[in-house]
Amino acid sequence: MRLYAQEIKRILKSTRGKVVILLALIVPILMALLASEFNDANYLDTNGDIVSLHGRSAILFIKENSAEGNGKVTVDRLKDALLKYQSLYEEYGIDPLGNEYPLDLYWKEVQPIRPLLRMITQTYSTQKENIDLRNMSVDTLDSFYEDVKDRLIYAMESDQELQYPAIISKAQQMFQKVNIPFYVSHGYTRDAFDYIEFAILFLVILSVILAAPVFSERYSSGEDSVLRCTLFGRGQLVRITVLAELTIVTVMYFIGIGSHLLISDMMFGTDTLKESAQVLYTVYSLPNMNLLELQIVLALAGWLCCMAVTAMSLCISALLTESSTSMTLSLLIVILPTLLYSISGGANWLLALLPSASVGLSNNMLMSLVDLRFLILGDKAFWYPAILVCNAIVEFFLFVGITHLAYSRHQVTK
Repeated sequence: MRLYAQEIKRILKSTRGKVVILLALIVPILMALLASEFNDANYLDTNGDIVSLHGRSAILFIKENSAEGNGKVTVDRLKDALLKYQSLYEEYGIDPLGNEYPLDLYWKEVQPIRPLLRMITQTYSTQKENIDLRNMSVDTLDSFYEDVKDRLIYAMESDQELQYPAIISKAQQMFQKVNIPFYVSHGYTRDAFDYIEFAILFLVILSVILAAPVFSERYSSGEDSVLRCTLFGRGQLVRITVLAELTIVTVMYFIGIGSHLLISDMMFGTDTLKESAQVLYTVYSLPNMNLLELQIVLALAGWLCCMAVTAMSLCISALLTESSTSMTLSLLIVILPTLLYSISGGANWLLALLPSASVGLSNNMLMSLVDLRFLILGDKAFWYPAILVCNAIVEFFLFVGITHLAYSRHQVTK
């Protein structure tokens, strides 16, 4: 325990440790504040002049003018929304969802029902043609949630990679568990959730910077030669070092992502977290989660990825004698999934096996959850997010074991 405490203290006192921890505290908070700045709203004042709002003021204005539309997405509410859209179109001769629609009428009449109209459009539009809401019969909505299930099948059959019967069957089974009716609560935006993933990616990169040079620095400086001559050299030393690094990375990660989520939720309002993931993204998204549950899953999945990547960095550091090479190789593996995803155009087994597969730009856990991503092995279909989580757990223990073995067997060279 004394050696463990000393190793923690050594990391915290190092310049690299201080800088990394400071960045882990500051940058996620800045990202949360930046996410709220991408909200804009325009309205007409009493003089008929256009007033522009940005950031927090825009969020509050949008929520205030959308509160009437919050609640369960029942079939009756969908019908009322469609009828209102059609009556407004007929009365003013302008598309209520278009840019030319009067601002005063938009915020009062259209904004509360906009998510409902978007769900209707998503459900009944095809790749070739968008549904014309003006001429749509409200009776069509009697089977809305059954039609959403059909839309799921259509979306998968239209994608060559998802046409396998095993994938379609698996997706149908998962969608059966989604809570119906959906719940809408205006506030949170997709951009804000993207910034959660950006914060996780940044924290993973910081964990690599903290862990990658640990053993290789000792090799190159000669410190390792001295430590191996001590009573607790080799086996116990590597276990203490790995445990200390993982402890600091874990605390750093949860403080960073916790601060980000806390500030973000305060900005958008905790009441908005009741919204169904299907409302914010697509009606046929598979996770049976509201936005709060989605945040928790993203944070925990990010931590698993962070642990796997840290263990990988420690493993590389134990195998290599140059700290710069260890750092470069570890960082390259972190960004490799983003590069492979953009080249291959989708998820695949090679990408999934990388420890950093669940962090990145379009290849992150958020997109894997809300998009339809599956992999086939034989005649079995596997949900891609589940693969990422399982691989992160397995690879964490695998890399920790290899680190212990590699360091214990390392031969000191003159």
